Amino acid sequence: MVTVILYKNRAWRKVAFWGCLSVFVIGMTFNLFVTRTIRDPADLRFIPATWTKVKHMDDTKFPWEGSDLQDVPYTMKQEFLKTVIKDKNCSCPEENPLIKVPLHPIYHPPSSAYLAAVFDQTELRDVVDRKLRERKRLKQRAAPPAPVLFVDGRSPLSYPTQGLTVRPRENIVIPGLKLHVPKEEGATFAVEFVARLGVLATLADVPGVAVDGAGTTYLTISAGKLTHLNRQLQFIVYTNTYFDPDTVDYVEYRYGGFVGIIPIRIHFKPMLQAFNYVEDDIASKVSVVTKTFLRYKLLRQMIDSVRQFYPTVTVIIADDSEHPEKVDGPNIEHYTMPFKKGWFAGRNLAVSQVTTPYLLWVDDDFIFTPETRIDLLLQVIENTNLDIVGGVVYEELGVGNSWTHKIRIEDGDDLGDCMFQTQGFYHKVEGFPECVVADVVINFFLGDTAKVRSVGFDPQLSRIGHEEFFLDGLGKLRVASCSHVSISHASKFRLPWKHSDFERQYRALRDQPESIKYKLLFYKFNLKCIHLD
Repeated sequence: MVTVILYKNRAWRKVAFWGCLSVFVIGMTFNLFVTRTIRDPADLRFIPATWTKVKHMDDTKFPWEGSDLQDVPYTMKQEFLKTVIKDKNCSCPEENPLIKVPLHPIYHPPSSAYLAAVFDQTELRDVVDRKLRERKRLKQRAAPPAPVLFVDGRSPLSYPTQGLTVRPRENIVIPGLKLHVPKEEGATFAVEFVARLGVLATLADVPGVAVDGAGTTYLTISAGKLTHLNRQLQFIVYTNTYFDPDTVDYVEYRYGGFVGIIPIRIHFKPMLQAFNYVEDDIASKVSVVTKTFLRYKLLRQMIDSVRQFYPTVTVIIADDSEHPEKVDGPNIEHYTMPFKKGWFAGRNLAVSQVTTPYLLWVDDDFIFTPETRIDLLLQVIENTNLDIVGGVVYEELGVGNSWTHKIRIEDGDDLGDCMFQTQGFYHKVEGFPECVVADVVINFFLGDTAKVRSVGFDPQLSRIGHEEFFLDGLGKLRVASCSHVSISHASKFRLPWKHSDFERQYRALRDQPESIKYKLLFYKFNLKCIHLD
């Protein structure tokens, strides 16, 4: 009798399991191919009416406007024009999945999120006002944008247009100065220089040349002979007097009605952050870095797999569990933190302890395999100008995922800009056909330690976060992904009744409402919507 009951229970379990799996697969397929707009017009009640008006670029002057060629007709390419000149009122496609299936990153259908919708109307007004004030403050503190410099095709002046750098309060000889005009008997040739953050002088005296204003911001040079004037121009010295560790002085070079602009960057010589390592020793070049929370069984499994292939590589662990377990052994550094301090805070702590030129970031539930070739990633990063080189993470059933994405930001209105995150890459890495250049890669990457530190991880992302690191690094980090290096991911699919108490606690503490992340994206990155494709 007991045997019959057990058999029936097992049979019902199998029926229930396969039934749930069938519903799951059908729902996922329906979700992929059947979509609708979930952004109801009522959502717009969160957006003040003044923010929804289209901004026209009335104050923008284009080359074809107001020139002396207005009598020459032209035909505008309207379709191309739309891609070149935008109205700075971006929006994300209003297509979201009908049923949200949390299979990220294996399965992620196209979707849009309007971040303002997570605020109530009063809160949104307050947040936007604070955001606008903060943006204004940051712009005031930032270096002014470089002006657009034009060279007059009729100009008789020769001068450098880029590449001049001087350290603060030091000097530099300005090369390439010359005046090209017809020689005239009895004529006097005169040029002027005007600086703003420094003074001008001459390094030598040339007979028949008059120099006025040496040691000031306004220098005049005149001569009766053009050859003598040009000879004197070879000895012009600029000395920075106004201290600023990183700025640009735009020196004017004048002759008659012609003006040339000479940009001189004032900048300290960058201090190299050199690391001490042995050329052919991976352990002295790379540290394995991870963040853990409660999952000690998985962490030890990951460490054992590292030791199988790289017995002497240092493993650095940041741990914010409430009751940390001891994790020790040769070349293991275990740093504990306040309880639930957070995912990105832990990444900062772990990265701060790296003493090798490169770090290999892995999650605590990854497993090293024979294909986890750190030496191949080193080959790529040491022979290119890349800062981060990712690999492939193999999930269940042999599904590989590199999470390679491109990011595009479109200008928006006062509510914010629009971010488009698209699967794919820009181009292959020269000399390494297995690698492609992108903006975002998966959480398995070799990184230049100094460059990763310079970007850092925002500790406001306490439970979840990934793309946000790459958003912080957008325009600062050169990122690529390589398909010939991989790591395995410990199984995610386990029946609920087989989860341990630690696993259930981990899941309960790790899960976080999307609204928290959306509020951060809305304020910090000035985004009003994001679209994933």
